[in-house]
Amino acid sequence: MKSSLRLILVFNMLFSVMFTGAQNSPTRDFIISAQGHYGYIISHRNNMSHLIKGHIYGGELNYIFRTTGTEQWQQIQRYPELGVCALHLYLANPKQLGTLEALYPYTNIRLNKLKRNWKLNLRLGVGLAYVTKPFNRITNYKNNALGSHVNGFVNIRLAYAVMLSKALRFDAGVGLTHASNGAMATPNLGLNMATVSAGLGYAFGNKDLVYKKDTIDKCKRRLVPMFIVLAGMRENEQPDGSKYFAFGAQFNLYKTLNYKNRLGLGIEGGYNQLTRTFYEDDSIYNAGFSDIATLGVKLAYEFKFNRVTLPLDFGYYVYNKEPSYGMIFHRIGIRYMLTKHVLANITLLTHWARADYFEWGIGYVF
Repeated sequence: MKSSLRLILVFNMLFSVMFTGAQNSPTRDFIISAQGHYGYIISHRNNMSHLIKGHIYGGELNYIFRTTGTEQWQQIQRYPELGVCALHLYLANPKQLGTLEALYPYTNIRLNKLKRNWKLNLRLGVGLAYVTKPFNRITNYKNNALGSHVNGFVNIRLAYAVMLSKALRFDAGVGLTHASNGAMATPNLGLNMATVSAGLGYAFGNKDLVYKKDTIDKCKRRLVPMFIVLAGMRENEQPDGSKYFAFGAQFNLYKTLNYKNRLGLGIEGGYNQLTRTFYEDDSIYNAGFSDIATLGVKLAYEFKFNRVTLPLDFGYYVYNKEPSYGMIFHRIGIRYMLTKHVLANITLLTHWARADYFEWGIGYVF
């Protein structure tokens, strides 16, 4: 229950974050879109192949409203669309997986020129998913993918949209979807799904939107130092096992490439209490702080969307005395600028395709 409440809190924050600035958009001019999905579950671990029984399918309903450039960030992002999606997927395994129901906010970032009557969009969405058949040690012990009903949800989609008339729109796309709880409850291999989608939408309100376009000042390509402190929690590998805290701090130095992109380097240290159990299981050695602490270096990237940034890290541990998960780590998530200098951080630390834990943090941008 506590894990579910944490994920619900994450969703509430993400919902408000994704719609920053939306209050200035034309709320009476919106699109209602329905799409169908067909695809499959990706077997990213050999020990989860028994869960895949066939192709998955389902549908989604979207509420979409369009920005018109009333704020400069909308012009920089080529007048993105903001939406909310309710998704249903049948997972082709009613006994062990059941169905997935998701609710998440997203943005459609336009990739092609504005003058064309069709759009090629990059759709980015983060929210919550509810899986009807999670792991249960008595009734569903073969589900080693998801250990809880409520899970975090990420959707990335390359989407195509064309107006068939002033009101009717055709949507299609191909996307990747991930659902997991960040090891708040194990087992937690997670579900990775690939689907194609297609459907129709109808525009309400003003059919002929006028896009405001002002001269955008040249972006200053400056260095952006950033310091973040992090904390998280994860469950032991055994289901219903003990929970352990993890802490960390990182310093990143980004180079601003343009209004949308930053690229940089970083260094970070971490301490995960779960690592101590590896020593206790294998020997009588009493592990100290230096045995558990890690030090890593990384290549860091951020995609900037108004006050929201989407970080992506690729790192290597230069110091790790217990590399049970390997020496390579990755990070993906979302950051939100609370003020000009203070940010809130929610990221997922992973080791290859294996999720470790959610990181909650606060940082300062110099």
